[in-house]
Amino acid sequence: MVMIFGVGCDQSNKIVTDMELGRDYLNGSGSLNDAVRHLKKAKETEQNPTEARVLLAIAYFYGLSTGDATALGKNTEYERDGKALASSLGSAELQAILDLLTERHRYHKGAMDAIVAAGSNSVPVLVDAFATSLYTKIQGEIEEMLIRLGQNDITSIVNELGDSRLTEARKIKLVRVIGKINNLSSKQKLVSFRGDTSGALQMEVDATLYQLGEKEYRSGLIRGLSSSDLKERRVAARAMSFVDESPTDDILKAMKDDDVEVRLHSVNALALHPAKTALDPVLNLLVSDPDVSVKQAATAAAIEHIEKGYGKGLAKRLVNMVKKLENPDDRLRVIKLIRTDRIRNQIKVNKFENLEYQIYEYMEGKEQNEMVKRELNFLLNDLDGAE
Repeated sequence: MVMIFGVGCDQSNKIVTDMELGRDYLNGSGSLNDAVRHLKKAKETEQNPTEARVLLAIAYFYGLSTGDATALGKNTEYERDGKALASSLGSAELQAILDLLTERHRYHKGAMDAIVAAGSNSVPVLVDAFATSLYTKIQGEIEEMLIRLGQNDITSIVNELGDSRLTEARKIKLVRVIGKINNLSSKQKLVSFRGDTSGALQMEVDATLYQLGEKEYRSGLIRGLSSSDLKERRVAARAMSFVDESPTDDILKAMKDDDVEVRLHSVNALALHPAKTALDPVLNLLVSDPDVSVKQAATAAAIEHIEKGYGKGLAKRLVNMVKKLENPDDRLRVIKLIRTDRIRNQIKVNKFENLEYQIYEYMEGKEQNEMVKRELNFLLNDLDGAE
């Protein structure tokens, strides 16, 4: 009995370390000031201070991002000490912050800010994690951090393209990020890198150079839409969204591609560059494409064309489509077009066809899908409100 009691006393008197307290406070059980205080002590006393350094860096930037540092009167201190600590973090410590990002803690933004504050030291770590399955959940955050880093210093990111360990697919994604950074100082390095590339990777480099002002690559990107290489066609189709003087005819041909990604990029390009000749093909895609994402993109593109004024006289055709389409989801997409201001105005103006009554008659007599009925009722209410 005495022995058991003695063991119990030893356990209850267990010393809680600064590391444990700092971690718990940062995770939400106490104040930020307490978290920083204990983590600073842990950084000096822990035999392996890696976790303390990582969490302390995060705590500083968490306080800066939330405004807590200002409220505590420690904004200058947190900014100074946070930058100094972040710049000294090694690859293993930066990797540890990435791992914490996948867990979605309350200090998520602060953790991202700490990685960015580490500067070029963090670029190899982020590139290694970019487009890898282990970090699928935070690919958006990784891209955002690379873009933020590249806005200050693009060189370290462009240099990563020379890493032979990177697959072509990951290099393509990295070139795409460089395009989003839009830093003109990357042009010369990209031109040099281009000389050692081919196929889809070279086309992605061409697309980025075009975005950086090198307009001579436009014709090659357009030719890529009809390439026998699927990867090249995908890159070229995506590039059509930012190509000046959009080549509508070429994009319309690409919109018939067997590959869903090519079709999706093509219709997205038409949404950004509406053209009178494109409305009918877009409407056809909206109801006939086998892929739902393409249909949804076609719906958005059709709306852009209608708002641009290319849907003159379209109301009657759309109402008839609703009556004839077998797929209720397709009917819902067409109703979404009818509810645009321009098409509703056409219905109100066209008294001869009495389209509003046709919609009511169809809804009451033939439509069986409750969701479609509801949307038709909303449409009729819109039309009544337009009196």
